[in-house]
Amino acid sequence: MSTADLSALADATATAVGGAVSVMDPQGFVIAYSSVPGQPIDDVRRDGILGKQVPAEYMVHHLDPDFRRSSKVHVVDVPGVLPRLAVAVSADTEYLGSIWSIATGVSLRPPDSGAVAAMTRAAAAAVPLLLARRHPAGADNQRVRALLTDPDTVTPAGSRYTVLAARIDSVQPEALLVQLADLLELTFGNALDSGCVIEDRTVLLVLASEDERGVLDAAEDVRRKAEAAFGVSVTFAIGGPEARPTVARRQALWVLDAIGDGVTTTFEQNRVPVTLRRAGDALSDLPLAIPAVEKMLACDAAEGTEYAATVLALLTHESNVAAASASLYLHANTFRYRLRRTKELFGLDLDDGDTRLLVWMSLRLTTGR
Repeated sequence: MSTADLSALADATATAVGGAVSVMDPQGFVIAYSSVPGQPIDDVRRDGILGKQVPAEYMVHHLDPDFRRSSKVHVVDVPGVLPRLAVAVSADTEYLGSIWSIATGVSLRPPDSGAVAAMTRAAAAAVPLLLARRHPAGADNQRVRALLTDPDTVTPAGSRYTVLAARIDSVQPEALLVQLADLLELTFGNALDSGCVIEDRTVLLVLASEDERGVLDAAEDVRRKAEAAFGVSVTFAIGGPEARPTVARRQALWVLDAIGDGVTTTFEQNRVPVTLRRAGDALSDLPLAIPAVEKMLACDAAEGTEYAATVLALLTHESNVAAASASLYLHANTFRYRLRRTKELFGLDLDDGDTRLLVWMSLRLTTGR
């Protein structure tokens, strides 16, 4: 879908009707709007555009099943806001969205025939544009795909790129992913070299931006609105900024794979756990655990002891017995006794630096503790 095509349709309709026009998706997200100068607007339109979604108190009109099933142009006249003409956009009984126009310069009862005709034409013209939203975002945007996949893609000198990876907790997320991609493009579409693709049930947004905090804040706002509209968990992971967008993409996907649902976070905020997770994956086929560690883990599993936790605490706290024992809520003497037993039972020698490193890697990466 081209947001520019829908915006052009909104401008043409606004000119014909004489009032500002907004195009909505089925969840009430503003996906395009007119920008004809001099036309009156109200707070509902302003808040809808700024928030990318119709304010909650007015959603009832967008969700009205009678409106969604109808092909007629409706008059919506709510006290305190400017009156509107509205028409649903459907194809083969599938509701695709709606078109709304502020109507201050035309008669409403009955509605002006010219305005009704313009809205009806707009609904027909919007069908192929809204149907196109069901296809993967960015499918025809070769520049965006190249930025995300080809490390040799030429970028402007000095540019740094941020990539956002998003997932939706849904059994059949395809349609929601397309809507989410549209919302992200609507929010970040003015940035240089920006756009979305959908791959493997993941939305990938790339944009030339060094403002990590600004992207993070705007993304979290989009995520919360998407969750409210979709009724499912939405998760964002952000990589970069990096000179090569392919690097930022890898970072975002690493984070997305490592975090839980329903958050917006960055690679920088998760650098340590992500790196450890990747190290564990890379070393998963290597027998890191020396025989003494394997025996110790087997004993813990069979007897319910906690020798491995004791050793890992010692190594994590750099051999500081006071801090290590406190982390396990143990008396220091009990902690020291356990350490002695690991040497007696398993032959574990922690005096050698290389052995300590290998034991720590084995316990930290293979047990996930």
